[in-house]
Amino acid sequence: MKRLLHIVGALLFVAIMMVGCAAPATPAPEQPAAEAPAAAAPTQGEVTKPVEMDFVVWSYGIETIQDNIKNFEALNPDIKINLKDYSWLDYHDTMVGAFAADNPPYLLYGSDHWLNEWASAGWLAPLDKYCPNVAGYSGELAPYALQGMTNNNEVYGLSYYADTIDFVYNDALLQKAGITTGGPKNLDELYAQAKTIKEKGVNEYPIVLAWSQKEGAFPEAWTSMVFAQHQGNNALFDEQLNPVFNQEGTAAYKVMEWLTKAYAEGLIDPASLSMAEIDQVKSMQSGAHTFTIVPQYNMAELNKPESGEFAGQFKIGLMPGVSNNTVGYVRFYAMTPKVVEAGPDYIAAACKFMDYFGGKTDGQYTVVKRWAVENGLGFAQLPLFSDPDVIEAFGKWGDVPTIKEQAVLGRAKEGMTPWYGAWDTFSRAEIHKGILGQQSTLDTLNNMAKEWDRLKAEQ
Repeated sequence: MKRLLHIVGALLFVAIMMVGCAAPATPAPEQPAAEAPAAAAPTQGEVTKPVEMDFVVWSYGIETIQDNIKNFEALNPDIKINLKDYSWLDYHDTMVGAFAADNPPYLLYGSDHWLNEWASAGWLAPLDKYCPNVAGYSGELAPYALQGMTNNNEVYGLSYYADTIDFVYNDALLQKAGITTGGPKNLDELYAQAKTIKEKGVNEYPIVLAWSQKEGAFPEAWTSMVFAQHQGNNALFDEQLNPVFNQEGTAAYKVMEWLTKAYAEGLIDPASLSMAEIDQVKSMQSGAHTFTIVPQYNMAELNKPESGEFAGQFKIGLMPGVSNNTVGYVRFYAMTPKVVEAGPDYIAAACKFMDYFGGKTDGQYTVVKRWAVENGLGFAQLPLFSDPDVIEAFGKWGDVPTIKEQAVLGRAKEGMTPWYGAWDTFSRAEIHKGILGQQSTLDTLNNMAKEWDRLKAEQ
């Protein structure tokens, strides 16, 4: 019965969030976490006999993964890795089904928005408990990525891919409007620049957002705006997960007031509330808008050569606000208790796998760098921002020092609980009502807070 509750809750949660760049899920929280079998004090041990482990991923870059496995096996002839992949849209449910059937893989991809669910259910093993090198890598990560891989003060992953939600502007249109001071530093400057652009006829709607209620990055962009107006943690919830945003003067209040005003004055394209990310990018490329907020991976497409007259003119600015904080998210390599149950050789093999794929080989982040240079994937390993090959690759579409600075200022989303997905879906509609002026800012935030409290009380 307990397994059934985990499965049902998880499937409900993923149905809400399996879009864009994230997809949370819901377990039954009263269930005690399954304890991993005890292991000896961690040492980065050697494999003393042949080990074979399966590795499950979502379907991206399979040829590259296979080649990385081949190179890893050449360095570690006693370790055999069998790869299996599933569509991103099916991945979460497939893995939950495998966990519930007591048929987990040894190694797999994980994500920050599933970590609370999977770790609380005992479906993942903490890496830092069994792989001592993890502590050294943790010190070189962007803080948001380490936060996103940590649950109850234990680290469950090594980063495969990490990225931030970025504020982007078209520098050519900014200059056409006579603005030569660069992008806005705060919301007041954004408002003033957008007004100037509109009044000078450069754009009818200077700002565009992909805030369809079905768009995965919508809540992350809104939360990024909130984080940027707040110094420190607890912009939305306190340490006991109580809402702290629903009162005048909070960062969320300031953002909602600003959005409502900007929308009413025609600075934000009304289509933003029904727009998908792909249309947002195309609209920016056409020159119809000057400002937007997007996941960073879109920068390569925005500045792609020959993509339009504004190719190369799109720049990342730090998220406008007092702190410039933004949302960062991470996808990571993880292992299950099945590794621990199989004994010391499997633990040693899994730790070597983690070192190679998410850590260092001969002092270098070999695989992470390959993904960055060949595929343009974002990363959390801060030393790579000084790598000449990474600088050359990322410099084709962005300013590397700014990208690094925003990464350092990135923050993991708050409230990553089993009920976050349901609250997220409810909040999208409330934010729309507030922007459209259908209810006051305080009504919007109070409704969001009440729904959070209701969902929390049901757990």
